[in-house]
Amino acid sequence: MMSNSSSSFGPESEKESVMSYAKFVELHDAEMEDFLAMVDFQDIKKVLHENGSVLLHEHSQSYALLSCLEDEMNGFHDKMKRTARNSQILSHISELATSLKRHPRDVVLPFFDRVSNSSFRKSFDEAVDSFIDRIQKRAVEKRKEMDAESSKKESLSKEERIGPGGLDPVEVFESLPESLQDAFEKKDVAMLQVALEAMPIDEAQKHMARCEASGLWVSKKDDDDKQVVESFSEDDDDDAQDDDDDTAAKGGDDDDLKNAPPPPPPEDSQA
Repeated sequence: MMSNSSSSFGPESEKESVMSYAKFVELHDAEMEDFLAMVDFQDIKKVLHENGSVLLHEHSQSYALLSCLEDEMNGFHDKMKRTARNSQILSHISELATSLKRHPRDVVLPFFDRVSNSSFRKSFDEAVDSFIDRIQKRAVEKRKEMDAESSKKESLSKEERIGPGGLDPVEVFESLPESLQDAFEKKDVAMLQVALEAMPIDEAQKHMARCEASGLWVSKKDDDDKQVVESFSEDDDDDAQDDDDDTAAKGGDDDDLKNAPPPPPPEDSQA
């Protein structure tokens, strides 16, 4: 079950961040996929230097993180390892820029100068291996969570499943377009936003009204009567936080993975 504060269709709470990420994916999905598939360090250095405004955008690391998790869960282990390596390049450049108080584009060349040093390269490779290990563990956990949720739903009778508006969430889900089904299955708010924006407004409103009536989408207001996003899970706020961390559209933040610290540069390296 996904939740939202708005009585109209689509996610409204945290609107700026969701809309910003959804727009980033819409505009730059192909560029990100091309970058994450790159192998040669010199090619990566060149494309980051020339196209850093996109590839070093704040949303690029979230995109890369979710790509890693998605690849691993879908069984594309080799692809995940390559994506993880390139994701860590973005992360290390961002960390270096922060430490030097410079824009990430300004430290692309200094980073690749450092990584050409065998000592720094060894530390970088170790950081990549650690990141890959975290991705693999999280993929296992996520799969267990999804299987448990699926089993829970399958064990309920139709009467027990009926939502607040009298509709069965299973039947409503099966009636949704594939793009909306994918978003609900992945509990991905940004993906949901993109799918809704691609539809005529009346069609999007119809689908979201039925989702709300079945309990697939939940609207609620807080004490100040301001609309807020609740959890993605049906009953457990802790599980909701896990889902939020994993998915924000390709857009959530898994702090344990995304914020993995880079290895310290060798003492004799200069930015």
